[in-house]
Amino acid sequence: MTKMMPSLRSSARLLGIAVAFACSIGASAQDDTETKIRLMTEALQARDSGNLTLSKAKLEELMEIAPDDVSVKRILGSVDRLIANADSPSSSSIPTTEDDRMAALQREAEYLAGLETERIEKSMQSSREMREVARRQANRGEYDSALRTINRAISGLEPNPMTQVLIEELKRDEREFLRQRSQYSATTANGSPSSISVYEASPDFVKLQQQIEVLRLRGRSQFFAGDIEGAEATFKQIEALDPNNSMAKDFLIRIARERQQMGHLNKLKTREQLLQEVSNAWQRPSIYEERPGVEVEDTVTLPLTEKLNRIIIPSVNFTEVELGKVVNTLSAISEQFDTTGLGVKGVNLVLIDPERSNPAVNITLRNLSLKRILDFIVDSVGFQYEVEADAVVVRPGGERTNLDTEFFPISRSTVIRMTGGNSGAGAGGVFDDPFYTDEGDRVRDRGVASDAQTIRNFLQQAGVDFRGVEGSTLAYDGSAMFVTQTRRNLERIRNLLNRYTDVKQVEIEAKFLEVQEGSLEELGFDWIIDERGSVGTDGYETGEIYQTSLRQLAQAAAPATASSAIIVNDEVIDNISAPELPGSKLLGADAVPFTNVIGNIDGVNVNVAIRALSQKSGSDLLSAPKVTVLSGNEAKINVSQEFRYPTRYSDTESDVGSTRGDSGSAGVTITPGTPEEFETRNVGVELAVTPIVEEDDYSITLDLNPRVTEFEGFVEYGGPSIAMTQDRVVKTPSGFYQPVFAVREVETRVTIWDGATVVMGGMTREDVVTVSDKVPFLGDIPLFGRLFRSEGESSAKRNLLIFVTANMVSPGGSPKRQTLRGVQPGSLFQNPTIVTPSGSESRSQ
Repeated sequence: MTKMMPSLRSSARLLGIAVAFACSIGASAQDDTETKIRLMTEALQARDSGNLTLSKAKLEELMEIAPDDVSVKRILGSVDRLIANADSPSSSSIPTTEDDRMAALQREAEYLAGLETERIEKSMQSSREMREVARRQANRGEYDSALRTINRAISGLEPNPMTQVLIEELKRDEREFLRQRSQYSATTANGSPSSISVYEASPDFVKLQQQIEVLRLRGRSQFFAGDIEGAEATFKQIEALDPNNSMAKDFLIRIARERQQMGHLNKLKTREQLLQEVSNAWQRPSIYEERPGVEVEDTVTLPLTEKLNRIIIPSVNFTEVELGKVVNTLSAISEQFDTTGLGVKGVNLVLIDPERSNPAVNITLRNLSLKRILDFIVDSVGFQYEVEADAVVVRPGGERTNLDTEFFPISRSTVIRMTGGNSGAGAGGVFDDPFYTDEGDRVRDRGVASDAQTIRNFLQQAGVDFRGVEGSTLAYDGSAMFVTQTRRNLERIRNLLNRYTDVKQVEIEAKFLEVQEGSLEELGFDWIIDERGSVGTDGYETGEIYQTSLRQLAQAAAPATASSAIIVNDEVIDNISAPELPGSKLLGADAVPFTNVIGNIDGVNVNVAIRALSQKSGSDLLSAPKVTVLSGNEAKINVSQEFRYPTRYSDTESDVGSTRGDSGSAGVTITPGTPEEFETRNVGVELAVTPIVEEDDYSITLDLNPRVTEFEGFVEYGGPSIAMTQDRVVKTPSGFYQPVFAVREVETRVTIWDGATVVMGGMTREDVVTVSDKVPFLGDIPLFGRLFRSEGESSAKRNLLIFVTANMVSPGGSPKRQTLRGVQPGSLFQNPTIVTPSGSESRSQ
């Protein structure tokens, strides 16, 4: 081994020289490409700036490097033409149109992109050649040289999407060389190679690691390229192969953090959008679209049925004419009067009469459609007709052999709409239904049988004859109908179900705008004159106290309440007042005087309290709830506070004890009544609305009932309780307080178009309280009298507007007929994510 080392060193030196020579050749080729790119860029920049001479010089220099390059020749020719035609810019040889200029720019961009691609490919080819050299060096055991070579190959590549895969492969070779070098060092340190290698010990492990390495490279590329979903799937695949792979878990953590950050941004975005919606909701409704008229779409019908309705025959007169001849005659004249343009002219009328009864027809009609003429004719002779795809078949009626059975799926909401919500509650319908049995679940059978009878009665009234058609039946199992009837009646049932199957539901958006403002202006004076400053001859104070008691505005504005107090021997022991609700205090309540002026004039104490107050307060309420409700059903919206108050009290009890001793007195115990039953009432705004979609599927009738309830105060009911002893009389108030409410209510019914808004106003209220108190005579003195007057005004204004908007919506949640920006009618609204057993997954549109 030691004898071979000098030869290996010499070979390594020779190989290094060869690699350097190859790299120099590759570098020179790469330098030529970079020079071409630089010269082309400078030439184009000079041409665009108007320096045609510099542009031509750069292009001629480029021609020396690439004399056979067609693109360079073309660009040089265009520059020469620009120079030659500098004085005639309208020459046809110069591209003047925008399309020609764009095409020229595109060709130049493609040429530069081609040069860049060529440069990158040359650098990649050079790196691949050095990679092969490094592999040969590693095979000979020259791991240090192989690592230097592979490092030069990696450094010669610029990171970009074209070179990313090759760079990862070179780095993988680098790691493999390092592993082989460490293994080689470990075996030679013991003086002999290891008895068994890793490859021989666990080939499955090596294969697994290679597979994981491929997935790792793919996952990293996907992650750094921004393909989060693809990278997550790749690393999950690695985790499935190796559950303890820390690299895969690390990248999955990074992906989860990125998604968490995105979720936080979504939270901030949604929060700001919701706040923006609150601010925008203060805008009152306005006109966005003029709708002068509405075109009602007709129900889709069969072409032959449409022909029967549109063919008008001026007159028909049949007297004792056989039905067969009548059918042939109508079939012939239908061709003459067919101006519909639907398919072949005329209508094929076929008579099927197995009994050959061929009854006579006696009828005279004028200016009727062919359908109405057939109706009168078949009814007059006891026949019937059925409209098929290519012909109208006339046959005898009432025969069981002419009945067909069809299956009609029907939802519960359709049954409710057809029967007006009375399904399952028919009186006697259960026992009249021939399909009802007492077996099985009686409750369910009773309801289903009642529904079947109710549906049958409805169809009977709608023109589907069950009583006159022998053998006709109707069965309903809760989700579908099984009907045996004639083809004509089955078609009628199908048309009825098409009308009722269409889901009609309305989104009600109610917007409550309430503005309250209170203002108070008050100026008053309270005088206290005390003459007790002098002392009389007997040593006691003499004189009187004079005091003005002018009302405060808050006291005048407060509702009057009965005085309640516990009185013992005409002495007030405790005052009792009704409870106060939060936020119910008036403006100016508990206000202290602005200032007190105290003085002494000739031994008389004077105290003047000046009350000067100016207050303003306001509150704004905006509420815009939304609710979606089926047509014909009531929706309730409640924006209020729950006010709970007692409605029943227990009796007040009095207990007078006995007298103890000569000096003792009897004790008095009074147990007041306690609340036993309560009632809750909403104080605020309530709205009950019932939308009904009209037959044109465009107009909506609204039954509106808004109610505004306000709390006004308490009223005390009941008399006082009196307890008496020898020397004591106790009076206790009842304390039975009941609230007083003010109600503003409107009840109306209107019809609006889809998307329109109803405005309900007039729920305004303004309470103005004015106080003008004065001291007689003194308050009337000019100027000086203002000191003996108390004047003030309090105003409480309230205005409430209610806007109700009705939008027809599809079962998917989007508007049914309205076309919004970015939302087509009938769109399906869904959450962006859906929860699965393995976690949440994003929906894909």
